[in-house]
Amino acid sequence: MEERFKVSMTVGLILINKENEILLMKRCNTGYMDNKYALVAGHLEKNESLSCAMIREAKEEIGIDICSKDIEFVCAIRRGDNDTYVNNYFKCNKYEGSIENLEKQKCSELKWFDINNLPRNIIPNDKRAINNMINNIVLDEYDFK
Repeated sequence: MEERFKVSMTVGLILINKENEILLMKRCNTGYMDNKYALVAGHLEKNESLSCAMIREAKEEIGIDICSKDIEFVCAIRRGDNDTYVNNYFKCNKYEGSIENLEKQKCSELKWFDINNLPRNIIPNDKRAINNMINNIVLDEYDFK
C-alpha cells in the first residue's frame, strides 16, 4: 500500500498592542529567511493541539503567557509551491508578563510595527496572514498548479 501524503503544521502569532501595532521578530542564524521579520511562530509537536502549540511558542520565544480563550484563529495558509506545510495563524491582544527576546541565537530584534506600515523585509506568508486577518480570509491556498 502506498504511504499517505503528510504535512507539517506550524502556528504563528499575530500579537497586537493597544496602538494597533504587531510584534515582529527579525530572524537570524536559522538558514531560513534570515534578516527578515517574522511573527512569533513554531512547529506543532506530536499530540499537541494548535492552541497549545501557540501558547507554548509565545512562552518559549518571547516569555509571555497567553490563554486559549484570548487567542482567535485567523487563517490557515497552504502554498502549492511548498506542499509540506500548513501554516495556522492566531491573533491575540491580551497577555501576561513582559515581552523579551528569549531566542537571541535565532532573533536579532523584537519590534512593534504599525499594522498599516509593515516592513518590506517581512516573510511573505506572515504578511499574507496579517492581510487575511484584516480581510477576514480564513482559508488561503495559492500557487497550486
